[in-house]
Amino acid sequence: MRFLFDLAWRDLRASGRHLWIFCACLVLGVALVTAGGGLYRQVAGALQSDARLLFGGDVEVEQTAPLAPDVLAWMNERGDVSRLVELRTMLRAPDGRAQLIELQSADVRYPLYGAVELAPAGDLSAALTEQNGVWGAALDATLAQRLDLQPGDTVEVGNLSLQVRALVVRQPDRSLRADWGGAPVLVADGALAATGLVQPLSRVEYHYRVRTPQPAAEWRDAFIAAYPDLQAEVRTFEERSDRMAEVLGQIGSGLLLIGFSALFIGGLGVFNSVQAYLQGKLGTLATLRAVGLRDGRLAALVLLQILMLALLSSLGGVLIGNALALGGTLAAAQQLPLAPLVASLWLPSLVGLGFGVLTALTFALPALGRALSVSPAALFRGIDGNTLKTPRRVWWLTGGVAAVVGALLVASVPDARFGLAFVVATVLLLVLLEGVTRLLRGLARRQLNRPGAQLPFELRLAMAGLQRSDSPLRAALLSLGAALTLLVACTLVVTSLLRTVNETVPANAPAMVFYDVQTEQIPLLQETLKAQPGLIDVTTAPLVLGRLIEVNSEVLRDSDDGARVREARDEQKFSSRAGNIDDVVIRDGAWWPADHSGAPLVAMEDREADQLGLKVGDQLTFEILGAPVQAELAAIYSQQRMQARLWLEGIFSDGVLDPYITRHVGAAWLPADQALAAQDQLAATAPNIATVRTESLLRETRALMGRASTGLAVIAGVCLAASLLVLASVVASSRARQVFEATVMHAVGARLSSLRRVLYWEYLLLAVVTAGFAMLAGSGLATGLLRWRLDLDPMGLYWTGALTALGVSGVSLGLGARYLLAQMRLNPAMLLRSGT
Repeated sequence: MRFLFDLAWRDLRASGRHLWIFCACLVLGVALVTAGGGLYRQVAGALQSDARLLFGGDVEVEQTAPLAPDVLAWMNERGDVSRLVELRTMLRAPDGRAQLIELQSADVRYPLYGAVELAPAGDLSAALTEQNGVWGAALDATLAQRLDLQPGDTVEVGNLSLQVRALVVRQPDRSLRADWGGAPVLVADGALAATGLVQPLSRVEYHYRVRTPQPAAEWRDAFIAAYPDLQAEVRTFEERSDRMAEVLGQIGSGLLLIGFSALFIGGLGVFNSVQAYLQGKLGTLATLRAVGLRDGRLAALVLLQILMLALLSSLGGVLIGNALALGGTLAAAQQLPLAPLVASLWLPSLVGLGFGVLTALTFALPALGRALSVSPAALFRGIDGNTLKTPRRVWWLTGGVAAVVGALLVASVPDARFGLAFVVATVLLLVLLEGVTRLLRGLARRQLNRPGAQLPFELRLAMAGLQRSDSPLRAALLSLGAALTLLVACTLVVTSLLRTVNETVPANAPAMVFYDVQTEQIPLLQETLKAQPGLIDVTTAPLVLGRLIEVNSEVLRDSDDGARVREARDEQKFSSRAGNIDDVVIRDGAWWPADHSGAPLVAMEDREADQLGLKVGDQLTFEILGAPVQAELAAIYSQQRMQARLWLEGIFSDGVLDPYITRHVGAAWLPADQALAAQDQLAATAPNIATVRTESLLRETRALMGRASTGLAVIAGVCLAASLLVLASVVASSRARQVFEATVMHAVGARLSSLRRVLYWEYLLLAVVTAGFAMLAGSGLATGLLRWRLDLDPMGLYWTGALTALGVSGVSLGLGARYLLAQMRLNPAMLLRSGT
């Protein structure tokens, strides 16, 4: 074994430089696999390990009113309890600017997990206390930066002036949506009462967090059993962690599958690179067999070389991938409570290393088996690698290794369904590409044999060359076609999202959306908005809060299904159809007539309906302000995702909610600069009305889309780089054959210009075929993702995918043809010195 190792190493040092494409392909693929897995592990590990920290406790009981003393006593007997009061309102800066905030007041036990970090450092209670008749406030650092506020400044909330005493650098339970949904501002209980915002109709939320040694689910079930009629939502950190894990699993699966796609493309480069390398070694292999080296030891020699290079290349990819994962974690830490954890990278590194070596082995085995079938007799007859065939047992071995790789892939992806779908799609892609290859060869053969076909001489030669078993057609389709498919899909997804943000949303979105408008404040709201000269329209709609308590006479709270019991406690947002600003889409059933005056009807959102298994025609009973409201389910609707503003769970026929209306929501369409002025005026005259300017939301969305587009562009670039390396390997593996054939034709009288045109025709046909395949497959992949997962329509943007496919395939194959022409040395004397 030592002899083989030394021989393999010396041979690699002498001629291994020809395998640089092999190494580069593996490095790129393994780097993406390791980076995707490492980033997923970093984010998932940090968020799941800090689930209690982010949630604020083990269990949370939420209600719109303070809990009764007996309920609090029961809770305190079974754990540590902390209370946090939240109220969404407007904050006014000294310069008159207004900003939506989440006003929070906490008790001395807050937070149960972690700590609030202030700048300047100090005690939270001391920073919020009343000093010289002025209450203090701790502002979120992001909010302070946005409004140019510093400690010592004075801000107004409701009827109260607050002094900024500190900035909150870190708040363990800060909402992930705080940057656009309302940044937190911490105040004392006395300050909250002094604002005058806590009124009977105010939307105040009381959160009671519990830390308990008892399992969270058991505590929740015991609480619900003890107080079955309490109008409170009860959630555990495990429920949030499970939802978070599901989303992260899908994202992690997507990242890993992108890496595996690049590794698959790189594997094609491994095959071509090994085949080209061994093609030049056929004489050496035949000589070694002639001098007595047994087939097993000869196979071990070459296999050892491949494994050594695969291991070294994979190690390089692992190092690059880990660096990318740590960089991505540092970037994500700006929005999430993350810290790079190097210790969590060992498993993704091991996975990347293993898949790199196994991928190299899988794609190298056919070329290795083909080269090892060379006979010593070839030394006398002339070595023609095109006549060699891969033995059947090698194909069986390759299939076995590929099956192991597929099984490991499914097992290593967080969501096994994604992994299985990827394996099935890869197999179907290979089968489809093989079918396309055979179809094209058949069409070329039929065209050439068609009587009376008038084709240019060079085109006929190019079409005849594509029919050969050793032509680059299959390799180019597999490598460049697969890479271009991913590139076209990424292009369509990015352009569709950008169009939605830049055109669809601004065209339909109001300049302002406002919440918590009391009925008597509607005239003030309309008067303030109508004072703006550019006002186009303003609309309001009632907002009623309630719960679904019965389905077809089944009382949900009495159900044996715990999920249905908890669903009956969830507070939902209801409105009427008239004046509704959310343009929802009916999925099942139909809207009632505009002049409907019969029995009460309701339409439910699809997510809520699917959770309870609701069907059109069901009889539903709701509880609104303590009173039962019955209605028939007439329709089930879905939100238009990026255009949704209220995310209503139910829409009733007109008149049903009238006895229960106490607050409204609405929207206004007017120029952005006037929306800013109107927001400031409303904050000064009616501070309880929470307003959001959609311009800021769109700015955040565009920034998010820009980062996502950059990420997709990087991924697509890596995949394209891998495909170009594969294409280089295709050119390298076919270069000897094409140069030899061109020399033969030149020797018998063909002009050099004609030979160049033959080559250009051949590569032009390859470019058209690969671009056409990528346009169809990539467009289909992107359309499925956009329509069924994102509810977006890419219609009108397919030209971007076509332009990408044609441009990239034309440029890459054109460069390949130019390189091949530069390598041609048409000297007929070479035919006398070589048989290949």
